[in-house]
Amino acid sequence: MNKQIQPYHYNFIRKQAHILLQAHLSVNDKNTIKTLQAVVLEKINAQFGNKYEEFQPLLTGFLEAATSKPRLEQYLEGVKEAVIPFDPPSKQQLTKLFKKTKKLKIPDWETLDLRDYTFYSWNDSGKQQKFIVATIDGQFVGVQGSISPTVQKGICPICHETSEVALFMSKVKESGDGMYTKRGNYICYDSDRCNHNIERRAELEDFIKNVAFTR
Repeated sequence: MNKQIQPYHYNFIRKQAHILLQAHLSVNDKNTIKTLQAVVLEKINAQFGNKYEEFQPLLTGFLEAATSKPRLEQYLEGVKEAVIPFDPPSKQQLTKLFKKTKKLKIPDWETLDLRDYTFYSWNDSGKQQKFIVATIDGQFVGVQGSISPTVQKGICPICHETSEVALFMSKVKESGDGMYTKRGNYICYDSDRCNHNIERRAELEDFIKNVAFTR
């Protein structure tokens, strides 16, 4: 199958399909189901925008698959085959992104299903540091900052889901005076979970630009 959707597209399709599945399992009124189907299809259309027709073959069987758990699992396995995996940086690129970090942990990319990642991030709990790698305009961007060991329930600005969040803060050089300032927010402590939840890139890019780029 052609690789044509991003990991966050897959997350979106999976979530909408599970919404329909839960309705089929708990709602007996056919009109309610039809209304929900129309709403979900409208959301999918809005998500893919002008590329909807291009992705239409991938959505064939979507409504039928969402009627039972076995059908849905089989359908989603097929959809995942179309996911473009995260393209990881080389060891040299990663070292360059975090050139001030000694004994940088190099992720073992071979052990990961990179179709699960819109970005990649890991915690160094010993140093209370979080490292984030993403692409912005086709270029790798690395962000390093402190991550609080204290977590709380909150809405992550990257994935926009309620999860266990912790305060992440990075140092960014301000333009003009050359001074550094701290920027950050409460984000998912578990970045694998964040990648499982993320359904759009815009919020991720906004966050990265805020905590990494000089203003």
